Amino acid sequence: MGPQLTRSAGKNVKKVLAAERGAAQDVVAYVVPKGQEDIKKAGNFGARWYEGFKGKVTEGGGNIRTAFTMPSESPMKHWRVFEHGATIHGKPLLWIPLSFAKDAQGIRARDYPGKLFRVNRAGKAPLLLAAGKPAQPKYFGKESVRIPKKFHLVEIVRQGASKMKNFFNKRMKNG
Repeated sequence: MGPQLTRSAGKNVKKVLAAERGAAQDVVAYVVPKGQEDIKKAGNFGARWYEGFKGKVTEGGGNIRTAFTMPSESPMKHWRVFEHGATIHGKPLLWIPLSFAKDAQGIRARDYPGKLFRVNRAGKAPLLLAAGKPAQPKYFGKESVRIPKKFHLVEIVRQGASKMKNFFNKRMKNG
């Protein structure tokens, strides 16, 4: 190989690598805001959820990679439940706070500050009531609940990956 060809190949390698790195950054820049918007639209998920969805570009072993992550802290570590949907089973029942029982929201039945007693109702879900006069319903029991798919992050990442070729070609043309 002649010296001119070696110099030309070296320049092209640098240009190709720069275009690959830039295209990977373009994918992250495309995916992250769309993923964050998807989480916002999914319902009652706070800023910790959507701001927690991040993307980054890494290199090693001759590869350029994009990675998308959610924090591993609770409750975001359960993001896959909302990405794929899931059925959660009780042991034997799940105790779910009633919407009007404001003091029970966000508190497990076993941690409720006060005595609770169970009332079985024919053909209806059992209730846990807080002792008092009158007794006040706080939770209802279910054998299982189905959490529907709410996030579409995998699809959004795939959309971003499908644009990689276009991002790369644009970088090569403009670089």
